[in-house]
Amino acid sequence: MKHFGELLFFLFIAFLIWVFIGGTPDQRIHRVCSPISWVGNFVGSVAIAADTDYGRSIKNGTANLDYRCQLTIWDYFYAAKWEKEHPGVPLPGAQNAQKGS
Repeated sequence: MKHFGELLFFLFIAFLIWVFIGGTPDQRIHRVCSPISWVGNFVGSVAIAADTDYGRSIKNGTANLDYRCQLTIWDYFYAAKWEKEHPGVPLPGAQNAQKGS
């Protein structure tokens, strides 16, 4: 039990290294939010295996949370740069982006 904190610290450092060695911004964003999917899929699978009514809703909620995590990371780190490189163009996925078509 004495070394549990050290183990968590080294696992966290390994996770950060795994995130930062991702080749593209999309890979890094996906890797940052991967633990949400891992935990949600595990809990959802256990709920389905236990024959509860919550398994599918847990998995759907996890997918929604993963999407929101990725969108938040993209907005925080990449949206301003994208807006500078594409002036006057709506952000990808913006609701008003399709009105001109």
